[in-house]
Amino acid sequence: MKTSKILAALVSAATLTNTAGISAFAANSDTALTNGEYNYVALGDSIAAGFGLADGSITEDPALIITDKLLADPVKGAYPAIFTEYIEKLGTEKGYNVKGTNLASTAYRAEDIEKTIKTPGYKGEFASGILEAYIGEGASDVLTPYNDYYNKYLSEADLVSIQLGGNDIIMSIIPQMVYGENPILKAAGMSLMLTLFGTDTQTAIGAGLQVINESKDSISSEDFIEAASFMYNVSAKADELVDESASHVKSVVEAVKEINGDADIALLGMFNPYRTADSSEEIEEDIFKVLGKIYAEAANAAAESEDELTASGKQTVDYINSLNEKVDKITEIKDIMNKYNDQSELEEILTMIEEYDDIAEVQELSELITASENTPAKEELMAVLLKYDDISELQAVIDIIRNYDDLSELSDLMGVMSKYRTANQTTAANAIAAEVAAPMAMQVAGKNVDPQMRRLNEKLIEIAAETGATYVDVYNISPEDDFDPHPNANGHKEIADILFNTMSETINKRMVVPEPVEEPAPEETLPAEEVSNYNFRVLGDVNGDDEVNTDDAMLIMSHVLGYIQLSDADLRYADINEDGEVDWYDSYVLMLFTSDYNPRYNWYNTNLYTMGYFYPTRPYGRMHSPYGRMHAPYGRVR
Repeated sequence: MKTSKILAALVSAATLTNTAGISAFAANSDTALTNGEYNYVALGDSIAAGFGLADGSITEDPALIITDKLLADPVKGAYPAIFTEYIEKLGTEKGYNVKGTNLASTAYRAEDIEKTIKTPGYKGEFASGILEAYIGEGASDVLTPYNDYYNKYLSEADLVSIQLGGNDIIMSIIPQMVYGENPILKAAGMSLMLTLFGTDTQTAIGAGLQVINESKDSISSEDFIEAASFMYNVSAKADELVDESASHVKSVVEAVKEINGDADIALLGMFNPYRTADSSEEIEEDIFKVLGKIYAEAANAAAESEDELTASGKQTVDYINSLNEKVDKITEIKDIMNKYNDQSELEEILTMIEEYDDIAEVQELSELITASENTPAKEELMAVLLKYDDISELQAVIDIIRNYDDLSELSDLMGVMSKYRTANQTTAANAIAAEVAAPMAMQVAGKNVDPQMRRLNEKLIEIAAETGATYVDVYNISPEDDFDPHPNANGHKEIADILFNTMSETINKRMVVPEPVEEPAPEETLPAEEVSNYNFRVLGDVNGDDEVNTDDAMLIMSHVLGYIQLSDADLRYADINEDGEVDWYDSYVLMLFTSDYNPRYNWYNTNLYTMGYFYPTRPYGRMHSPYGRMHAPYGRVR
């Protein structure tokens, strides 16, 4: 059964019209927990979005794009949803309300997520481009900018999980072909894209041949050589994309930290998306068929544009010889560049020639170099460059040399083309496919992906250490028995389990449970009928003005000296030391309390002199003081 990969996810997007909303999942509980809120946000591509888990066709997959429908009914089997359920259980134990928000976006690369976070109005460049190329102009209108959603939910997050990088490696090669300037690569990229959509090979080939036909008057032999060089260097290109992918993932981590520097970040590694028990041979066969046909037709188009086709439509011997000569010169230049350890001077020459408008300028440059001393490398290079009589052709060759490291197999391709020059189209196509298509077939079929994923994970570990994120290793999740790069339900659960096991301690630290506060013991209260008899006049307030001051001390002294006579009611508040008498010492003690004398002067302890309240339950009452007792040399004031 023909497989269909992540690119197929966007085919039906043009049929969707409601495109606002974010996938959020939270505990449906009638009881709000009281210790706090815990917010989890997932960033990722179609894997984290849960693409492929729902029943039904690809065009009905709810994880296709972020929609209101996805908000109302998120993909429950995706690992962010399962992980959220685990956090909810922990939250219930600790009294926290938990909310999870899945911002994973199908067919988004790390580069797209980075731009979405940073750029208002940005729509996935990768996803938009594929829609426009496959369906037509305006098809990408179905996608909406997610910048506002990203910034809102990320700013509230306690934990953000990020799993990105795979699309940047696996799916970025084809866009390089489709959106480049080389018409042969455009044609091959379009046919490959349709093949990965699950389209039959005849339809896929037809789309590519249409591109060839539209450009046949301008296709040159240099275009053909470059297109072949691209195929030979696919694996090297993918290795370069690992570095670029890691750089974009790091930028995503840093962008999240700029929005919310307090959030914990879980950086998930990648597994081999083609971790099947048996590799798909069928997809490789399809790629060979498609690329063989496209490249054979492109070779003829280049020959035709240079008037090198015979009456029967075969490439002439002169054309094949010309191709061989061009490949020999390219190989010779490349060998010279590789021969010398310091290539910077030679690179300067190539850079200068890229700016020239006429081949005569190359001759002038050669004369200047010859007149210089100690420039054997430059002279050797110029000797080959002078073999060109057309500046555009030379500049095209320089592009090939600079963009592709390994050009050694081009001569093998020339041998195949020479051998099958007069063969029928199918035989020639098969022979060319066998020569140029193998690297691409292995890459797209996943046979080269595993080492790239391992190297990406190594870089993600470094990024986690540099940024303070926590690396989560999910590389060893169980293999599956199909060729779909997305995990099945079991794979999602394994990822959720690993993620929770790795992050549970961090989550626990966030969910702080307050220490229980002991309620103070109730104060002793008296019956209401007794309370009504209480007099809360402060002991020492002799004149009853609700203040204790020197006036009260002077009243006591005046009473002692016989100048005035205090009433029985006032005398209750004048017996400061509670010895049953009101005398000069009561005045003295009260003066100490109310004057600027050192209030800590005390013969028996260091307690402060304090005044209390009077309760009429003893001969002179009793005092209840919130400040404690006051001691004096001959008694106490309560």
